[in-house]
Amino acid sequence: MGKAGAVPGAAGKHASPDGFRLDINALRALSVIAVVGFHFQIPGFAGGFVGVDVFLVITGYLMTAKVLNELKLGRFSPWTFWMMRMRRIYPALAVLTIASVIAGWFVTLPAEYTRHLLQALSALTFLSNFAFKSDSGYFAMAAQTKPLLHTWSLSLEWQFYFFMPLIVGLVWRLALRAMSGIDAVVVALQVFAALSLAWCLWASQQDATGSSFFSLQARAWEPLAGGLIAAAEIRRRSEGIADPSWLQSPMVAVAGWVLVAGCVVYPLPEARWPGVLTILPILGSAIIIAARQGSREGGLLGASAIQRVGDWSYSIYLWHWPVWVFALSWLSVRGYGVDATQKTLMVLVSLALGAISYRYVEQPFRIRRDFWTPRRLLGSSAVSFALLAGFVSLTFLNKGFPGRLPEYLLPAELARRTSTPRDECFRNANSTKKATETHCRFGSEQAADRPSAILWGDSFANQYLDPVSSAALAHGIHGLIATQNGCRAFIDDAARNAGDERPCREFNRSTLDFVLGRTEPSIVVLGGNWVEATEISVLVDRLLSAGKTVVLILPLLHLGFDLPQRWVENQIRAGRAIDEWKVEAGPVLTRSGLRNEIARVLDKHGGNLRLVTVDPLSVVCEHGYCHLVRNGQANFRDAAHISNVNASQYNGVFGAAFGAALHAGTEADKRTD
Repeated sequence: MGKAGAVPGAAGKHASPDGFRLDINALRALSVIAVVGFHFQIPGFAGGFVGVDVFLVITGYLMTAKVLNELKLGRFSPWTFWMMRMRRIYPALAVLTIASVIAGWFVTLPAEYTRHLLQALSALTFLSNFAFKSDSGYFAMAAQTKPLLHTWSLSLEWQFYFFMPLIVGLVWRLALRAMSGIDAVVVALQVFAALSLAWCLWASQQDATGSSFFSLQARAWEPLAGGLIAAAEIRRRSEGIADPSWLQSPMVAVAGWVLVAGCVVYPLPEARWPGVLTILPILGSAIIIAARQGSREGGLLGASAIQRVGDWSYSIYLWHWPVWVFALSWLSVRGYGVDATQKTLMVLVSLALGAISYRYVEQPFRIRRDFWTPRRLLGSSAVSFALLAGFVSLTFLNKGFPGRLPEYLLPAELARRTSTPRDECFRNANSTKKATETHCRFGSEQAADRPSAILWGDSFANQYLDPVSSAALAHGIHGLIATQNGCRAFIDDAARNAGDERPCREFNRSTLDFVLGRTEPSIVVLGGNWVEATEISVLVDRLLSAGKTVVLILPLLHLGFDLPQRWVENQIRAGRAIDEWKVEAGPVLTRSGLRNEIARVLDKHGGNLRLVTVDPLSVVCEHGYCHLVRNGQANFRDAAHISNVNASQYNGVFGAAFGAALHAGTEADKRTD
């Protein structure tokens, strides 16, 4: 979200049709306040994330107008345009990025720090939207651990700056004689905006991973909406046509402000954004820009406080998110929550840093052009990037410099570093995976005279892959992996599963057809983030009736917090290692309500040897307590999933389960004979 536009200041600029506009600067102020309020979780800003969308409309309007006016004068140069944008955006971004790298040195665990450094490089090359898109899956680190997460919008904006002038310039020059350059540009912008909007609406319904959130393809229509307003204004001016009468009514602009403000206040759904509802803030901001109302210096929008926030908006946006991330880390380590006083302080710090950045970083690079020539600007940027890249390489070689932190924190780092086993075989929410075979394999080699198994479920099934594989190998069982991100196993029913994503429903249908359509696999291992006992019962009934042996993994613990992070905080506060941490096995922690309901619905199968249950709770809980940390190792890698470091402790329960499953199959064969 880079701020675009002329430098505010002299009153004379405000009067020019193409000069500085107070209403747009006020819209910037509203947008950045909305984003800060949303990120800082301040009441009244439930939909504040739309501020980024509003900024995109603003930048599309201003930059398209800049390109078209230069083309009309016959002096447009893409290189000059890009240098103008770089002068505006890069220095403040570079200072913020380097500051976050320095701050991270003192508070960030080694693996997180190396990841942060890679994100810093992507931010300075305007590729962070791609970096965060690839790191937006189920097991991605929480947003509060990514100080540069917000730079995705700057990268997207820069990509717009790269392609837009090239396309507009090409269309202008290739326009047919029957069509003026501006008319051709309007048509081209309309086509690209329509295609982008169509892609956005399609992706919002089809892309279960949410990766379109970071995509230029899905968001290009937002700055193009502003670009179309600029093109229409320039065309009318060229033809001597006045603005439409309806635009000249102050109530039109008021309607735009009300619409944008309403979107900021209303709790719009973040899921599937951008999507159809994104049209609302885009429409509101487009109306404000097109109406050109409220630019008088004596009006409300010209108030000094509003205009100052608008001036500082880019730098405020840059600094507010790292302030939030590092402040949360500092407060958490010391056992503090975040109340209204602390949020107020964070807002004031963000404003202060934004003002300082504007005054001492943004302005000198924009005003002192005699010193900061394009060569010096590019040279200093290249040197800064090269130094950072060298430091990143050194950090990787030293595995994040673990020596800068107390040694007793490293086991928590190890637990968090591990992800889901056999990640190449674990399908994402769109049901795709890196491995090419339909089902990856585990356990022993496939043999005609030995039964085979299939592990079916979501990440809560896949987390046990290592002990399941070890147990299968020990019993000579060949296994297949059918696990998908956020997709527990269930029998698809249009009414019951209407809220589940289509790829998940299709995955479960195809897996069920595969299992029921052949003799092997005869053992079905079910695991999941179970939420409803009846759903489990329906699936188990279907599998048992088909002659399958079911190994059902019961729910583990519901922690409600990130265990490695909390362990780190507790150890820092204690100033020493905490090798053992156990808590009382209460009903919420052990999910006793769900477990009792599962036992009740499956009680009808009490005498059926083909139903085998695995209770991982028995491994970590004993004598009324559950071990979160045991022998200096975390039992969980996040708030719910087991740590791969301690996964081998479940070998015994899965070994017993496979033994019982084989025995059940043998008994069934005897009865058949």
